[in-house]
Amino acid sequence: MFSLALCGPSIYRTAVFEQLRLLRGDIRIAAQSNHVDDGPALIAHSTPDAAIMISGSDSLTAVTHAARIRRVDLDVKVLWWALTSDAVELANKLQPYDIGVISWEASPDDMFAALGIPMSSVLRTPSRPRLTQHEHTILQLAADGLSNKAIAYRLSVSESTIKNHLRHIGAKFNTTSRAQSVWQAVQWGYLTAKPLAS
Repeated sequence: MFSLALCGPSIYRTAVFEQLRLLRGDIRIAAQSNHVDDGPALIAHSTPDAAIMISGSDSLTAVTHAARIRRVDLDVKVLWWALTSDAVELANKLQPYDIGVISWEASPDDMFAALGIPMSSVLRTPSRPRLTQHEHTILQLAADGLSNKAIAYRLSVSESTIKNHLRHIGAKFNTTSRAQSVWQAVQWGYLTAKPLAS
């Protein structure tokens, strides 16, 4: 069983974990937090095989976190999932700390490779389904962190209509949660990266 510590916004943590678990079932969460600041403590107390830091922090803040993480544990594989467009610059700044960086658009294969997880038992994702414009809009609003109620209010429809659309999207994507659907939508190019503050 491969254990993982996850730090970052809830919707992204859930999406990462569910996608990785969907592709490879022997992954468990050792610890998780909404804040990258908690990363060093989570790593120290849970001793995971790897940690993923999900953040839109600027590179100076990321370097500060990286230094704190390495003071706690020199051996854990750490991957920074950059929710900003400057992933290359960030990778250069985190290289001395032996922390890998992947961009928002990274595929699950890229994430597995960066974490050093063998691909032998990884399943392949199905082909890209078609979405209606309405489904696309709902997915984008879900990715922006809006609740079903807030999406319904914004689109002037009922909350049950939003739930039905999300169920249909899940059926098309073969996913079981909105977070997983958002992740899959990014992989298939339905959603674009947006900077996110940590």
